[in-house]
Amino acid sequence: MADLALKYGTISKDQHDYLIKLFAFKKERVNFEDLLRDEGMATQYQLGLLKLIREYQIVRKSGEEFGKIAIDKGLASKFDINQALELQKKEFKKSRHKKLIGDILVEAQILTTKQKDLILKEQALFNKQDYDLSRGKSKIYDVSEEGRDKNDEKSSDIRIIVSSDRMTAWMEKGPSDGNSISLNQVKDTVRADGIVNGVYPDAFIQCFLEAGINKFPVARVDWYDCLMSQSNYSLYLNDNNGNPSEKKKGEVLVEQNDTVIDVQIENVYGETASAAQKNDFPVRCGINTRWSRNKLKILSAQSGKATLSAARKVYVHPEVHVLEDADYRYGPIEPYADLSVSGTITGAYIVTAGNLSAEEIRGTNIDAIGDIHARVGITDATIRAEGDVYARYVHNSTIETFGNVYVQNEIIDVQIRCGGKFESPKCRAISSKIYAKRGVVLSGVGSERSKPSIIVAGGEQHVIALSVGILDKIDAISNKLDILKDEKQGHKSQAEKIFQKMIELKTFHDKARKKKDKLLSEFDKKKKHINEKILTNIRMLISSYEKRMNTSLASLKAMNASKKEHDMYVDELKKKIAIATALTEKEILSHEKTLFAYLEKAKEEKGVSIIEIKGKAYAGTVLGGVYRVMSLSGDGKGFKVKEVYRKGQYPELQFTPSL
Repeated sequence: MADLALKYGTISKDQHDYLIKLFAFKKERVNFEDLLRDEGMATQYQLGLLKLIREYQIVRKSGEEFGKIAIDKGLASKFDINQALELQKKEFKKSRHKKLIGDILVEAQILTTKQKDLILKEQALFNKQDYDLSRGKSKIYDVSEEGRDKNDEKSSDIRIIVSSDRMTAWMEKGPSDGNSISLNQVKDTVRADGIVNGVYPDAFIQCFLEAGINKFPVARVDWYDCLMSQSNYSLYLNDNNGNPSEKKKGEVLVEQNDTVIDVQIENVYGETASAAQKNDFPVRCGINTRWSRNKLKILSAQSGKATLSAARKVYVHPEVHVLEDADYRYGPIEPYADLSVSGTITGAYIVTAGNLSAEEIRGTNIDAIGDIHARVGITDATIRAEGDVYARYVHNSTIETFGNVYVQNEIIDVQIRCGGKFESPKCRAISSKIYAKRGVVLSGVGSERSKPSIIVAGGEQHVIALSVGILDKIDAISNKLDILKDEKQGHKSQAEKIFQKMIELKTFHDKARKKKDKLLSEFDKKKKHINEKILTNIRMLISSYEKRMNTSLASLKAMNASKKEHDMYVDELKKKIAIATALTEKEILSHEKTLFAYLEKAKEEKGVSIIEIKGKAYAGTVLGGVYRVMSLSGDGKGFKVKEVYRKGQYPELQFTPSL
């Protein structure tokens, strides 16, 4: 970036030298873009132009390398390459879309797809050799920084996959790439690809990388609010005070007009696109709701309070009061009811609810759309909620929620991931893990005999854990289809192999028949002039050819039957794949809607990387923010930990007072 700024007159030679010295002085791979901005050497507009020039140069260089290989192989002329480069230049200037020169040449029918792939493989091989040589001759900055975003970056196979509507961009790491990928590498790749709109915050990407996911979304343009603002959709879920209102069976919860909305919105490349929607609701039916006959309304299927979940599904929650323990004797509880239990909820059945309150929660799984109140405590349970969670104590449990967590006395052997705050100033955490986006307040952490606890604030661990679960489901759905495709390909390959053997056997059969016919002809001509011994040998030879022909004919029939069987399986699997593809696309789309709804929900609140310990934190306790973690070497008492960000430097943990 500094060299480009000098070349195009944005900065002087002295300023360029100063930037290089400043870069070397920091001994970090700082971003020249930030340096130019912070030192007041370039405006945002100038930086934008420089980035555009840099992106084009990368594209141009790659295209020229491709063209040189194509010319050397005699697959294209210099005139063809120059025309393709000019077309590539026009396309880039017009829409900033980096159209590959190989695709241009294939579209112009100058190259075949196979020839293009061959050149790309050779180009990749040359680039790898150049990289290996450059690594042998130059030394990369060695940065030994404590934390989770070290910049001793290695070469990684990262590629960006953009959806057909250009509203979503995914990052995919090569399956054979064992190197770790840093946040800066992902951001640089995204920028180099020209993606400027809807990019997820750094904390999202950092937590995805820590989760070890090979493929995850890095940018998404969400038009939910845009569609809602067009007044084509109307929601009737809350009262005048914004609280969930009571609905009777058959009442309208959501409706829209039977018209097409042409919403103008910018895609991930910043290009204005048209997002036309017809009969595509921004929200979906949940439990106790149903579609109207004309598919223009969502109606209440039962009386109760209506809510909209984080997954953008409409639910209706009838009230259910249990005046005893909710156990085997009581039986299953109505799904997603606003549930009030006078006694204890046990692990008799999986419990789903709107809001839930109970004396105690013990040994069960709970999935709630609203708040959860345990008047005494929670033990041996798995809690997933979208509201706040309250308890006096929590033991040996897992809590995941979009809301806040409040525990009065203690948590022991508990894992908590919340999108809100963990604010429990009188609570002590022992052998537990707490990840809270909006900060953590505790009385104390650890003991002399327990294993160290982990306390992290400001990160997106909750929504990323949800996303990982959804991505695993999507992979499982795709794998089922892949299994069918592999099975079809296996039968197809077997049929092709058998057919090839049949051709070889038929060739052998035809040769044997010609030999036999020739021998018979010679036998008829010379049988009167040749002695009996030679005639006997000729007869035996003819008989041998006949046996071979009969054997080959029998084999051909068996092979043909086997080939027909494989062909039949291929035809059956084609039908199954066609049906499975439609179902798979529908299921994946549903899961993706949930995934992006969760991520948009999480974006509503900014992270707070502050941990406050009122009392004592024992040695070994791990404390951290989004990018930095550290273990206490000694006991600490009455302090705050904050992750601090400074321009041009890596985030660090700041203790107040200093330990």
